[in-house]
Amino acid sequence: MPSPLHQRRDERQSRLRLALSCPSGKPGLVHRLLPLLLVAAAGTAQAQTAPAAEPLPMPPPATDAIPGPESPLPDLPDSDAVAWPDVESTTGAADAPDAAVRYSVEVSGLAELGLDDEFRSLSALWLHRGEETNLAQLGRRIAEDRDLADLLLRSIGHYGGQARISIEPAQAGRPSIVRVRATPGPIYNFREISITAPIGALGPDPARIVGRLLPIRVGDAVEAARVQSAQDGLPIRLADAGYPFARIAPPDITIDHASRDATLVQSVDLGRRGVFGAIRIDDGVKGMDEKHVGLLARFKPGDRYSNAGREDLRRALVQTGLFGAVAIKPGEGEVREDGTQTVDLEISSEAAPMRTIALAGGFSTGQGVRAEGSWTHRNLFPPEGAFTARAVAAEREQVAQVELRKRNFGQRDRQLLVTGGFTASQQFAFAAETLGISAALARESNILWQKDWTWSIGAQALITSQRDRSVRGDPRRTFTVLALPASITWDRSDDLLNPSRGFRLTTRLSPEFTLRNQSNFNYLKAQFEATAYKPFGDSLVLAGRFHLGSIVGANRGVIAPDRRFYAGGGGSVRGYVFQGVGPRNEDNVPTGGNSLTELAVEARYRFQALGQDLGIVAFVDAGEVSSGTTPAFDRLSLGAGIGARFYTGFGPVRVDIATPVNPQQGDPRLVFYVSIGQAF
Repeated sequence: MPSPLHQRRDERQSRLRLALSCPSGKPGLVHRLLPLLLVAAAGTAQAQTAPAAEPLPMPPPATDAIPGPESPLPDLPDSDAVAWPDVESTTGAADAPDAAVRYSVEVSGLAELGLDDEFRSLSALWLHRGEETNLAQLGRRIAEDRDLADLLLRSIGHYGGQARISIEPAQAGRPSIVRVRATPGPIYNFREISITAPIGALGPDPARIVGRLLPIRVGDAVEAARVQSAQDGLPIRLADAGYPFARIAPPDITIDHASRDATLVQSVDLGRRGVFGAIRIDDGVKGMDEKHVGLLARFKPGDRYSNAGREDLRRALVQTGLFGAVAIKPGEGEVREDGTQTVDLEISSEAAPMRTIALAGGFSTGQGVRAEGSWTHRNLFPPEGAFTARAVAAEREQVAQVELRKRNFGQRDRQLLVTGGFTASQQFAFAAETLGISAALARESNILWQKDWTWSIGAQALITSQRDRSVRGDPRRTFTVLALPASITWDRSDDLLNPSRGFRLTTRLSPEFTLRNQSNFNYLKAQFEATAYKPFGDSLVLAGRFHLGSIVGANRGVIAPDRRFYAGGGGSVRGYVFQGVGPRNEDNVPTGGNSLTELAVEARYRFQALGQDLGIVAFVDAGEVSSGTTPAFDRLSLGAGIGARFYTGFGPVRVDIATPVNPQQGDPRLVFYVSIGQAF
């Protein structure tokens, strides 16, 4: 049989090992306790030469730090310097170790320091409260929790504190009470921080560089968690400063109880300054060779090395959608004549599934049900040449289209997009069947790297047969259209999918050349759109939209009906059906126009309810379409409504209900919209 002392030691070891390894344990406590438990193993020698000082070296890597199952738990350093309090017991039952008792636990002195929850999560007393136990087990738990409370106090810089545990005997109708009272004692601060280089160091004097990057200063509290965090992050910060192969020794920290302060001595060999060298990648994804990966890198060979640059490249590879996993490992390369050392990047990867089938659906009043499906191969034309076949089946629209999208085309974040296909549309204002092809070169924005400036320039050629429903007896006409659309956007919003502050400005220009009935005419279609977002507190955002459009060079009657301006619908003026805003003929059919005005204001309130991230929106929209080329504001159609938002990882799902404020004949009283993304 093991001795009671060994039983106590083994139980304490098992309890703390379990707490440090348990996934449900709080990470904040793990970070605080681990340095202290490890620090305790290295402190006795210096204490003998300086009775008032307690050496506190930082731990080696965590894989070597936690004691194994057979290793004794190290005692705290210099235990004589800070006397442990005795356990006070008023039970009077010490001569009956096998007596069964029940107890409750009261903790004081830790909540004010923010340690109460962490203490309870690891406390043996708290874990077994209310259970039947004997006095021997209770004594072991008291000793363990006394140590635990002291460790927690030291973790936030309170050295010299006391943890006192007393037992109030059971009385009629209630169990015994174990009271844990912690007295924090004074906070110890760093008196001196010294950064030195070891003998034979390859790098320069580290004092200035490391002193600037180490987030610990003279006068700071000796908080173990903060010291450990600083040590964990120092290699990354040094790599970002251009020293990826620095050798960092565990710091030598000495606690002085007489003066209630500490000194830290850190030895660092910075090594040679690193510069980016060669990039090598495995063949996990077809076409992703060193040349194309070099196109994604924001650095060139010879540029100063940084972890930020390496991580940016990794994220760029992930953003292509071709990789399921990417790891980039820096390796020591050759030493150059100027004394710098190249850092070669070895990329290992796993390919993601290349084929995707997508289905989507929607509904809006006036447009009815809409179903859309697509099949995509994301690397059919490597590298990054995606092919998509897309089809739409809706009450008023049918589409069959193919698309080739070449991302990072000759330059990072630049894409080439070529589309072609057939569309048929049966709208209130017109009916059209169109066969067309288009190509565009664009600088794109994405969720990972939202750009301040984006642009697009392209060409579009189409042949379309259309009927203008606003003209009685108007025969079907065929138009051949060549357009050269271009756009530029200045985006200073804070989020691509769900902005809450900032603004966006977009300008679109499209010179168009049209052939109809063996005669041709030209015109310029121009649009300007501005959106702005203003937060009020953490939950409310006020958003506004202003959109103007004008067609100059041809009157409404000769322009193909689907190239005119229309307003109304979920992305325009809510409260009206699609094309429901603007002039109409005597049969109440929209005619379209040469100019467009749209205004919108939304109040978006976001909240948590039923375990979900939800929102409600109130909005007012206004719009006008006129036959003149100058946007007008004298006959604005107004719509108002409310909406609900269900926020997801890919953006908000939007449900809006609106009504026209000044409806025309035939306008519905309520209009309903369902879609993904904010209205603007």
